[in-house]
Amino acid sequence: MHTWESLVRESSKDNTKNLVLWSVVRTHLKENILIAFYALLRTIAVTVSPLILYAFVNYSNSRDAKQTNLKEGLSIVGFLILSRVVDSVSQRHWFFDSRRSGLKIRSALMVAVYKKQLKLSSSARRRHSTGEIVNYIAVDTYRMGEFPWWFHISWTSAVQLVLSVGVLFGVVGVGALPGLVPLVICGLINVPFAKILQHCMAQFMISQDERLRSTSEILNSMKIIKLQSWEDKFKNLVENLRAKEFIWLSKSQMMKSYGTFLYWMSPTIVSAVVFLGCALFNSAPLNAGTIFTVFATLRNLSEPVRMIPEALSMMIQVKVSFDRLNTVLLDEELDSSNANRRNINQSSVNAVEIQAGNFIWDHESVFPTLRDVNLQIEQGQKIAVCG
Repeated sequence: MHTWESLVRESSKDNTKNLVLWSVVRTHLKENILIAFYALLRTIAVTVSPLILYAFVNYSNSRDAKQTNLKEGLSIVGFLILSRVVDSVSQRHWFFDSRRSGLKIRSALMVAVYKKQLKLSSSARRRHSTGEIVNYIAVDTYRMGEFPWWFHISWTSAVQLVLSVGVLFGVVGVGALPGLVPLVICGLINVPFAKILQHCMAQFMISQDERLRSTSEILNSMKIIKLQSWEDKFKNLVENLRAKEFIWLSKSQMMKSYGTFLYWMSPTIVSAVVFLGCALFNSAPLNAGTIFTVFATLRNLSEPVRMIPEALSMMIQVKVSFDRLNTVLLDEELDSSNANRRNINQSSVNAVEIQAGNFIWDHESVFPTLRDVNLQIEQGQKIAVCG
């Protein structure tokens, strides 16, 4: 909250975008740099293991030719064990610390939204109903808790993809070049899917807010609805809103399934194209060392290829939630400067006295809602205000 308030003071009225994001970044930057170090260590360890396997297979072949070197063999085995230990330890620290950082972010944002809800002005309360506030806390802050995990998944997947392609070029040579074509095609096809998915997720959240707002109002007015026998009418209203929400949800899930299908198919296609290119260009012998290394590298490629579309869709949802939280936290607050200024006359018989009072509900309105109100309430008098 201290970071948020300083950013709001520093920013101009025309430049208030992504203030929630920068508040989170400033507050949790140091711990996420350490998480990024663990993630980078794990990525390097995973990428190097096919090269160690390549050296081990070549060493085994050289043993058949009676060119044995026990020291070289032990060093290869030692490097293989070291890479697996570094992979395991760094991955555990990465997963645990990213979840813990996400939990801190989620808790802080829940408190921020709750405190903001207590200070919203009357006009802002009309824009953010009770159901929407619950949605901000239950859905949007939960996604913020997943943000560090998916952020580090996104960039490590890209780094692992690049390094694995580099390993393929180092082992196979120009024969790996045709294998890049399916990866590039899948990436280009995924760009319009991502834009459509972002639009669908934004519309889904808007529809969800409308349904929650209506449900909250119906539950608050249940006595009147029961008294007038309006149950069916309001049930149909909620079902219509739910059907609208379901349309956007189904569209977003369809977009996710298209992306997942593309990226699940790509490892098989890439491996076939790489071996075909290797045979056509004759860039590397198709012996045990080359084949095992290519398969191990493609297995490393399959993890980022599988995770990238899911991480992309999650980051899109996080972006939508960031924008929604940014909107509610920047909304209009009650003016507390005059809240505690009271004119108390102990000798007066009236507990409350208003003379020619003008009251306004909407701050953007030109004319007051109530004009020239005169009211006197005596001490101990029981008053009911209706309307």
